[in-house]
Amino acid sequence: MDQQWLGLELGFLEKGTTLLDLKKWLNPKHYFRLWNVGPPGLILSLFLIHTIHYIETALVLKTFVLSDTWFWILVVLTELDLIILLVWVLFSLPPKERGLKLSKKGIYRLIRHPIYTAIIYHMTILYALFWGSFLLLFFLPLHHAIWSKIVAREEEYLVGIFGQEYLDYMDEVPRFIPWF
Repeated sequence: MDQQWLGLELGFLEKGTTLLDLKKWLNPKHYFRLWNVGPPGLILSLFLIHTIHYIETALVLKTFVLSDTWFWILVVLTELDLIILLVWVLFSLPPKERGLKLSKKGIYRLIRHPIYTAIIYHMTILYALFWGSFLLLFFLPLHHAIWSKIVAREEEYLVGIFGQEYLDYMDEVPRFIPWF
């Protein structure tokens, strides 16, 4: 059976995808590895954010209050930035190509992990705004450090898939914040 024909016949692979690419994608170990960082990290982040809020409330720590105008300006700007980021991710690396292709275009020219960036920064900032939480804002550097450790595991796996190309990409493009 022709490798090119098999990939095209299935309808979700582009021309040029080989049988090896298809086997890598269909390998259960590969599939579960792709889900090994994001969902558990998201759950951990939500747990930490809610725990911090609980501690802040229990200890009656000082919170901030914004005027309605400033509150909604900041919420809308944060959500707009989040939406732009996520849409840019979809155009830069469509879901059908994840794990098969290393994208260095679009948002991936600026940061290696844009979805994790959204979890780390956008989610935390939105919770902090809604709860008026200083503690959550001070938590951001620690949240960044926690995610750096979590993502290091995924990056080891990606080096295993893409080899030297991913190592070079890691040298050129920062993990979460452009130009840092």
